[in-house]
Amino acid sequence: MAFVPWLPLLVALHSVPAAPAKPAPAPVSFASWFDARVKEEAPNITERYQVDLDGDGREDEVVCFPMASVDRPKTWDGPPVTLVGLASGERFAMSGGAGVDEPLGCPSPTSTASGSGLPTLLLQRAGAGTSSSVTLRFDRKGPMLVASNVNPRFSLRRMDLLAQSAATFHYTPPDPEDPDSEGNESKWEGSARVVSDLESTVLPSPGQVTWGQKNWKGPEDADLTVSLRRRGDLMVVSVRLRDDKTVVAADASPKAILAADHLELRWMEWGTTRFMRDQQVELGVARNKQGAPVATWFKPPKKKDTPPPTIRWTSPEAVEVEVPLAWFMPTPAKLDYYDPTRATAQFTVFFSDGDGRGQETLVNADPGMLFVADPGRPFPSLAQVVQPWVRVEDGATLRSLLW
Repeated sequence: MAFVPWLPLLVALHSVPAAPAKPAPAPVSFASWFDARVKEEAPNITERYQVDLDGDGREDEVVCFPMASVDRPKTWDGPPVTLVGLASGERFAMSGGAGVDEPLGCPSPTSTASGSGLPTLLLQRAGAGTSSSVTLRFDRKGPMLVASNVNPRFSLRRMDLLAQSAATFHYTPPDPEDPDSEGNESKWEGSARVVSDLESTVLPSPGQVTWGQKNWKGPEDADLTVSLRRRGDLMVVSVRLRDDKTVVAADASPKAILAADHLELRWMEWGTTRFMRDQQVELGVARNKQGAPVATWFKPPKKKDTPPPTIRWTSPEAVEVEVPLAWFMPTPAKLDYYDPTRATAQFTVFFSDGDGRGQETLVNADPGMLFVADPGRPFPSLAQVVQPWVRVEDGATLRSLLW
């Protein structure tokens, strides 16, 4: 056997263990980064405090400052900038605002927002007879919206996802040129909820009887429990029914489904542009004698020949419906408001109880204002049209954050 002179070297090279990977450098702390910028740019620091805004048990830093104008040192160059530095290393800046209002000073922390115990950041704005605010939590991706309050002239729209409450009010003053004209006002109070992929959102129970009250004998006669959860690009609607007499559909026709015990899922389908008409869509869901799902469009979507979503009856009393988020989420063209409640998902679930004599009772589970969080986040992302914000990199200057 011939001796290969480089073979021992090759074996030795393969025998050397790989060098351990170098750990990633620790992120520059917010204090170190900001103090260096202060030394160089000398901002007028109005507020600086610590509060846990992402729930990881560590204190995050909040700083608010205006910058002196380059040309006029005694005047401020725009509204104050608010910086949030997470203990995990991410930094985010907010300045100016959306809508007709101007920032109202620096944000204030709320340590017991809506009784939840979660610290939040409250950013307020005000204008000529108007006011607005947003309440924020944070994660490593940026700010998340947990509450808003928009109060333009003669109206009010507010929501709070921590308290799960919402309200709207609008007043139309009388026409000064018409002596018979009277003012008109409208009010609504309800709930606001967020759907995420982290946990199920359970709607209030028992449901509300919205039709056929005289036929309803109580929750044992007809009721439903509804939970919502995001799964990728779908919202899974899980429903558990209470019914003293089950009536299945004789076939898959709309008439047979309407005569049987069935669900009615209703939502608003938004126009593909802001000028297109929105319309209500209504889906009927029942089961046949074999326990298989049957479904029909009582009010079809705009796109013709759209098949019903995936439906699973997991038991005679339990059904899951996978509704694509794109079917009922507002399109980007609709999201041109600084008021986040102006374009929200409108989705309601009804149980229609037949008891063998046709449709007798409708019981409703209504989530109110419905918001959908991005995957992995407990609250919806803060939209730029609601409050502009940017991620701050190491090389950024404080003055570059003015906009």
